Amino acid sequence: MINQRFNMEFEVHYHEVNPKEQATPLAILHYLENAAISHSESIGQGIKQLQAKKQAWILNQWILQMNRYPVLGEKVMIETWSSGFERFYANRDFLIKDNNQEIIGKATSLWIFYNTESKRPSRIPQEFQEAYGIDPIRVIEDATNQFQIHEVGDQTKAVGNEQIFTVRRSDIDTNGHVNNANYLQWMLEVVPEDVYQNAYLAAMKITYRKAATYGSSIRSKCHETESKANNPIYQHIILENDGLQELATALTVWKSV
Repeated sequence: MINQRFNMEFEVHYHEVNPKEQATPLAILHYLENAAISHSESIGQGIKQLQAKKQAWILNQWILQMNRYPVLGEKVMIETWSSGFERFYANRDFLIKDNNQEIIGKATSLWIFYNTESKRPSRIPQEFQEAYGIDPIRVIEDATNQFQIHEVGDQTKAVGNEQIFTVRRSDIDTNGHVNNANYLQWMLEVVPEDVYQNAYLAAMKITYRKAATYGSSIRSKCHETESKANNPIYQHIILENDGLQELATALTVWKSV
């Protein structure tokens, strides 16, 4: 099977940067997602083709590590490939490179192949594996192991920062659910202000458990689980505000600038 890697260039625009003129973590996730979609389009398995067959890819997990964030006007290259298929699961990896081909970030992701009619996972067709090709190289084995982070306890009862949000129309993607990147935005809103202003998001792991839809009320909570060398680590949870059902959980690692 031929290994196929896909490359896509992005330029950091004004609406994608923070007050320090650096691309936000949200912008990085959008770059990764757009590169993945464009890769699928390039092999004839894009959104329209999947919709016609009542199929979709549902994101289950992101793991991201960033050495630095690109700045306003900088061009970045996203290199992505399929790193494995198993039943209805697919792994996809990413390298984020600057204009000098230096690696400034890495990401891995886990996707579920989904039948939108039955609303159940579906076995990935063999022709998909042949079309994408497989490069088994994984750029991150597990960010939680690397940073020695341990998920603990019942996060629904943990004491920490929290806010309540209402899902807007602009949050919804082509599958009729909240776009995966927006969960990160809700999580970052409850990180303490001094950490957000004086550190950067160096690594994160987000696991998606249930989709949120338009009009839903959601609660974003976080608490500091540990700190290493003054680099705080936060545990996050996104809940349905009414039933307190878990929608997503995450760990974020911050490094002082």
